[in-house]
Amino acid sequence: MHAPVPWMALAAIAAMFVLPWLDSRGLFDGPREIRHRPRRHVCGDCAQPWTPGHLCTGWQAAAGREPVVPLTPVEPPASAPLPIPAQLTQVDRPGRPALPQRERHP
Repeated sequence: MHAPVPWMALAAIAAMFVLPWLDSRGLFDGPREIRHRPRRHVCGDCAQPWTPGHLCTGWQAAAGREPVVPLTPVEPPASAPLPIPAQLTQVDRPGRPALPQRERHP
C-alpha cells in the first residue's frame, strides 16, 4: 500500500529552520523609521488645550463655596479603655523580661 505524504508536517519542519534564518536577515523587521506623535495635553475639567497658567472658569466658583473644615486632632472619649502594655517574658523565669528595656528619648 502507498501512504500519502504528510505535506503539512514537512512544511512545518521546513518552516522551523527557514523562518529564523529569514528573521535574522531582517525580513520581518518592518519599516526602518519610527513615527512618534506628541501627546495632546488637555484640561481635565473643560477639555481645552493645556497651556501654562490655564484657568478654568467652570469649577472655580463652585469650589469657592465649599465649606472649609479645620483639621484638628480628635481627643479620645474619657470612657475609652487604656491600652494594655505587652511585655515578653522568659519561659523558665516568668518574672524576668525577655528583652532588655530600651531607653525612650522624647
